[in-house]
Amino acid sequence: MANFITNDDDKDLKKRLIELVENSSEMKFLVGFFYFSGIRELYKGLLENNNAVLKILVGLNIDQSNFRLVEYAEENEELSGEEIAESFFGDIKKSLTHDDFDTKEFYEQVKYFINLINENRLIIRKTYKPNHSKLYLFHLPGQIVRDRVFITGSSNLTRVALTTQSEFNVEISDYGTKEAEEYFDALWEEAVKITENDILKKKLTSIVENDTLVKQVTPFEAYALIMKTYLDSFEQKDLGQTVIDLLDKNGYKKFEYQLDAVKQSLAIIEKQNGVIIADVVGLGKTIIGCCVAKALKKRGIVICPPGLMGDKNKTAGWGMYLEQFQLYDWDVRSCGDLEETAKYVNARNDIEVIIVDEVHRFRNQDTKDYEFLKNICRDKIVILLTATPFNNRPGDILSLLKLFIDPKKSTITLENDLAAMFRAYKGIFERLSYIKKYHDSPNREKRDKAQGYYKTFFEEKEIDLKKVKQRSRFLADQIRNVIEPVTIRRNRLDLKNNPFYKDEVKELSVIADPEEWFFELSKEQSAFYDKIIKDYFGEQGKFKGAIYRPFAYETETDPVELDEKGNFEYVQQEQLFDFMRRLMVKRFESSFGAFEQSIRRFKRITENAQEFIKKTDKYILDRALLEKIYSLDEDQIEQELADFAEILKRGDFPKNNRIYELAKFADKKGFLSDIQSDLDLFEHILDELEKMDLVNDDPKAKCLIEHVTNEMNRKPLAGEPKRKVIIFSEYMDTVKHLSKSLKTAFGNRVLVEDGGLSTAKIKEINRDFDASSNEPTNLYDVLLSTDRISEGFNLNRAGMIINYDIPWNPVRVIQRVGRINRISKKVFKELYIVNFFPTEKGAELVQSREIASNKMFLIHEILGEDAKIFDIDETPTAAGLFKRVIQNPDEAEEESFYTIVLKKYLAIKKDEPELIEKLQDFPVRVKVAKQGNENELLVFFRKGRMYVQGIHYDKADDGNPYTTSLEDVFERIECKKEEPKLELSKDFWKAYGNVKDFRESYLEYAGSKSQESKAINNLKTLLKKPWEELKPYLPFVRILLDDAMNYGSLSDYTLRRIANLEAMSPSKHKETVEAIDALMKELGVGYLTRQKNKHANQRKEIIIAVENRKNG
Repeated sequence: MANFITNDDDKDLKKRLIELVENSSEMKFLVGFFYFSGIRELYKGLLENNNAVLKILVGLNIDQSNFRLVEYAEENEELSGEEIAESFFGDIKKSLTHDDFDTKEFYEQVKYFINLINENRLIIRKTYKPNHSKLYLFHLPGQIVRDRVFITGSSNLTRVALTTQSEFNVEISDYGTKEAEEYFDALWEEAVKITENDILKKKLTSIVENDTLVKQVTPFEAYALIMKTYLDSFEQKDLGQTVIDLLDKNGYKKFEYQLDAVKQSLAIIEKQNGVIIADVVGLGKTIIGCCVAKALKKRGIVICPPGLMGDKNKTAGWGMYLEQFQLYDWDVRSCGDLEETAKYVNARNDIEVIIVDEVHRFRNQDTKDYEFLKNICRDKIVILLTATPFNNRPGDILSLLKLFIDPKKSTITLENDLAAMFRAYKGIFERLSYIKKYHDSPNREKRDKAQGYYKTFFEEKEIDLKKVKQRSRFLADQIRNVIEPVTIRRNRLDLKNNPFYKDEVKELSVIADPEEWFFELSKEQSAFYDKIIKDYFGEQGKFKGAIYRPFAYETETDPVELDEKGNFEYVQQEQLFDFMRRLMVKRFESSFGAFEQSIRRFKRITENAQEFIKKTDKYILDRALLEKIYSLDEDQIEQELADFAEILKRGDFPKNNRIYELAKFADKKGFLSDIQSDLDLFEHILDELEKMDLVNDDPKAKCLIEHVTNEMNRKPLAGEPKRKVIIFSEYMDTVKHLSKSLKTAFGNRVLVEDGGLSTAKIKEINRDFDASSNEPTNLYDVLLSTDRISEGFNLNRAGMIINYDIPWNPVRVIQRVGRINRISKKVFKELYIVNFFPTEKGAELVQSREIASNKMFLIHEILGEDAKIFDIDETPTAAGLFKRVIQNPDEAEEESFYTIVLKKYLAIKKDEPELIEKLQDFPVRVKVAKQGNENELLVFFRKGRMYVQGIHYDKADDGNPYTTSLEDVFERIECKKEEPKLELSKDFWKAYGNVKDFRESYLEYAGSKSQESKAINNLKTLLKKPWEELKPYLPFVRILLDDAMNYGSLSDYTLRRIANLEAMSPSKHKETVEAIDALMKELGVGYLTRQKNKHANQRKEIIIAVENRKNG
């Protein structure tokens, strides 16, 4: 045998050691650390030699650095032998919870090594002083020439050092063996005895058996450990006394749930650089946000709707809150002025925190406003406030997260690529929605397409909507799970059921079940009502909306066969048309007055467009309007459209809008004919409204006045003031229509918010309707308003909310009720909600409900996804719709999973305090098997929060690993204290290995990445073929490419700008350079470097694996 052992070819140190171990009577190893991974490599040799004694002298300590075990020398001359032993035991714990030992072989071998220790055949000592030497001595009885051999060199006693890692060792038997052994023996004599001391030996074996990953646990212990780990993951940071003192100083009650939210927000910010504070309306998100801002001790700005900014005297709104919390160097900016805010922030280096209030307004990334907001938030700590963060549309969620998380470097999921995850979610969502919408469509092409999608998902031809609903629900849960680690959200039910907060809920009023007010229509009016909804503005109705979708007339190409650019244009315009069609239906339901105004406005817009076409034989569709349908209120959109129509009337050609030449239209005749058809329809509707006198003799307005009069005449309950009333409508035209009737009925006791939320008007509202106002007045009984005051205002002197139009989005109801149900000050014991519904004259209550249900259902079917009444997995019905609309908002709330787990854990803590105490010292990577309803393995990870991956199997090969959540599997791990522990099945280790190695991959759906891909390709082209003027910008182009490929921080709007750059056309070179220069000024040259510095790596660690066995 050659003397040199390098682990190359056949020169394998492990192989040589095993040969020597099998033939040795005594072995003496001096190693850096006692690695079980190395000693287990000699397992085979030790099994073959039942009498050998192995002495191991440990020279170094270990630590974990960069998630790997490393040796280090600790100068320990002043430590006692007992302290050195304790340090050694700590090292054992560290090593035996490491992934290297998390194997079937080690579990089987560890008992053997413990027996060796107990039989004094494995003797361990620890040097007082650090020693880096590696020395392996062997006594070979019966050998005349070579009775002693030693190996020395670079290899430690680890698996890789003995097998695969390149090493250099030398085996010596003819020289120096005596000196080597004397060196070892001298160190051995003065070393600390570990296994020869009965007390320490017992402690060592106890540590291996109870404090490492081989610990035996019961199913009930595992259940408790999982709950504890989950609850502990909701970390909190300490909160200084300054914040608490400010709450006292300003008269705010110190609610524990709010203080806990502040502490938790600070912990989330420390790891993620941002947080979403999403408690339901009325629980004090603004107070929580201010406390967090104060605790951060940094300068910042607040971005909010104009109506929430406050007045110059700082007596209301955000201005007041910043003053109260002594955030004197902060500023408040309107969300309607983001361009100027971006300039303001970029010009200052000391703005480090951004609070965005009502951030749900920014759910669409592909808008200029979102791009401004994203760039404002870059490199900043971001605090997002919203009562409505959860939306089933995947893109909406990603838009919020992207304000402070780089999607391709995210640490809030097990895998780091949020961008790929959400692209997959978006593809699934769109296809499931398509199946539900078109599975029974009369259009064969759409029906076949729906069937094709279904077959892809479920591998079945016959569509089963139950399966589609289940998959939709699963998708919604997946999306919710993604956002949970950075979101704080509690509802009133959570506070009520949380033992730490339940007493604080007494500060809230009880919401009575909503009342139904029915306004009566004649038979003729009722028929007209149905005709408007179904025949005129239904999906196949008479309204053509040609001016909103000229592209459909310009091309004869089937939409399915359009290229990317054409498809984008087609889809955008169809969405605009659908939006306008649905808008008309909602206006009609709101009030006949609002509907009449909209019809007149639409008629005027269409006439102006028609006149422009006649003069020029051209047509222009406002490109900005296509974007604004996602960000503006419906009232604002209608006004924007009217303003654009006036531009056309003047014959102007606005810049940056595509000009359609009718001479090139495939269906010019149809385009012109449909425009005239819409004009005829509008004229007919106006005639019908006038004939029935629905505007001047409005039965709905009459019903309102009658009921409000009764309410005003009602005697207040004992101890309560007179109940003020707030009437909400979505539309300004409805508010203006009602204003005259209400003022006629109630005189000056009506306050109207009619679109001008001036400082004076805000002050007037606050003084008369906010019970906490320092300057209260009592000038009004009724407040009539749009939803502009449904966000951010305290209106708790009102005890009744009237929803004049049907609240198609339940969130609006929650927002509105939240204005009068404030935890800051309770005024009424019970609060009232009223909903309006149409019926027919002479109908009894039951019949009225049926009539209303049917009419509402007609509207719901037209509104489609605009109506948020039903969950994603529910099938809408007329009766179900009515029941859902009149549902008590408090009953719609569900107890959060966190509260459910907390209650169960506290119950165990009360009954089993000793177990809870023991859980503090449980090691990671423990395993248990128990009885279950199916054969499966669930592995629980910690990476900031808790994550779960599983695999179903009868044999390990039969299943594929999947990612799930604790909420989804909770019932499958829940058990009683008496639940027996089973042996791990024969399939466990293979399945466990599959789960550990599993990395989630996401299916890329057609078109899901097209915008990003095009932007990346454009940037690559610019780098490959630069022209002279572009060369100074190449470093920045590389930064953009790095971002697009590896970080994903650019908004969809920015990606579209890059994708639209002309990289190949010389005539566009100047324009392209100007566009890149603009991007560089907006983003900053070093923007990505700053972002890279904020990324902290979080370790993914297995906590426990639970195997469920069907047959025990």
